[in-house]
Amino acid sequence: MSLRQRDFILRMIEQLAEAIGRIAGLRRAGQLAEAEQLVRATADGLFGPIRDMLDRLDAAGAATLLGDHEKIGAYAALCAEQAAILELRGRGAEALSERRRALLLHLEAVSRAPEGNTRAQEGARALLEQVDVARLPERYRALAARLG
Repeated sequence: MSLRQRDFILRMIEQLAEAIGRIAGLRRAGQLAEAEQLVRATADGLFGPIRDMLDRLDAAGAATLLGDHEKIGAYAALCAEQAAILELRGRGAEALSERRRALLLHLEAVSRAPEGNTRAQEGARALLEQVDVARLPERYRALAARLG
């Protein structure tokens, strides 16, 4: 990976961390519409014109489109925030589906990181207790088992 690409990814991670903090603050304050809007705006800003396509693809397809494990982890983190918002809105089934998607994306990021992606590992571990791992495809169950 070139230095320029690495700089871009580092800026993306910084922007994401800042946005996730603001989203979580809005969520805790009960400002769910604003939190959801910030999730969408952050995803649009980070992923541009491919964002709508990412939302339509399964986790493996979205990961392939994003390519880099850091980008996959960023998208997974936004999906996890969206799941938390959906849960607070009383949309449990949608929240569970989005939480499962976030877990699969984190596991994709873990599997594609040559040196390990601690953010993706932590994100996956946080979701393991909230998703029925036994119902995941075998490939993802094996990855989840390795995270323990």
